Amino acid sequence: MKGVMLLKQDLTEVPAEEALKGKVTMKRKPIEVVFFSRDRSKADLEENFTEKHGDWLCVKYGDDILTRYQSKFEIKTIPVLRVINPAGKMVVLDGKSEVVDKGKADPLGLFAAWEAACNK
Repeated sequence: MKGVMLLKQDLTEVPAEEALKGKVTMKRKPIEVVFFSRDRSKADLEENFTEKHGDWLCVKYGDDILTRYQSKFEIKTIPVLRVINPAGKMVVLDGKSEVVDKGKADPLGLFAAWEAACNK
């Protein structure tokens, strides 16, 4: 995501490289959620993002990375959750199903599996 500007939940911009570098969040796990919106307008994105999402990052409305990543990471339906390693390789294709199936019972175990996949 080099050169991409992301939005924080307060709608301020931050360079992706800066926002994602050495990220540490809940339970001291190195992970960051980046939301790719399919909203039809900038106003819709901003309303949905600020009112209905967690305190994570978002790709700006209209950024061409949306269409590039939609193809690269095989996004055909929404919502979708992909796990991408620091090198930009997709290591978990269907993270959404994994969260539904395993996330409630063992969220740290699920994260450990994703972390191991990222570090291969």
